Amino acid sequence: MDSEVNYKHYMRPEGRGIKLHLGCGDYWFDGYINIDLGVFGGTDMLWDLNKGLPFQNETVEIIELYDVLEHFGKEEAERLVDEFKRVLIPKGKVRLSVPDIETVVEVFKDDNDKMLHHIYGINSGDCHKYGYFRKSIAKLFIDHGFSEALATKGELPERAGEPKIILEAIK
Repeated sequence: MDSEVNYKHYMRPEGRGIKLHLGCGDYWFDGYINIDLGVFGGTDMLWDLNKGLPFQNETVEIIELYDVLEHFGKEEAERLVDEFKRVLIPKGKVRLSVPDIETVVEVFKDDNDKMLHHIYGINSGDCHKYGYFRKSIAKLFIDHGFSEALATKGELPERAGEPKIILEAIK
């Protein structure tokens, strides 16, 4: 055997867990398990999030998902948020973005095609099923047992010009 296993810890260190990047598409995050429903350039693992998360309780340190939650209906999103809470370690975090419906309507009020594109998605097979405002997405996480949920308006560097709500929630 050429390599030797170097055990750093007998058990999982407190405050540490695996890192998940859900709905990764072509974006690969180093140090994360990059999960998507389809095979893309960034996909490490194929998984349908409607089936929950295939991880033990309290084993995940952080979950990141960008432009994913709006692809789930309201009840599906609620079940997914419950799954986030189940798998996160105490003080674990969720970071996500969703289209900012309020800003999309305001910014693109004179360009209906662009507004509809941002609200309902790019392709018919990849449509948006639900929309969020800053208060509604923060409330979703608080109502499902997260201790904190801060939602701000902004943009993602790789999606400039697309109004987003960016949320960080702590279990």
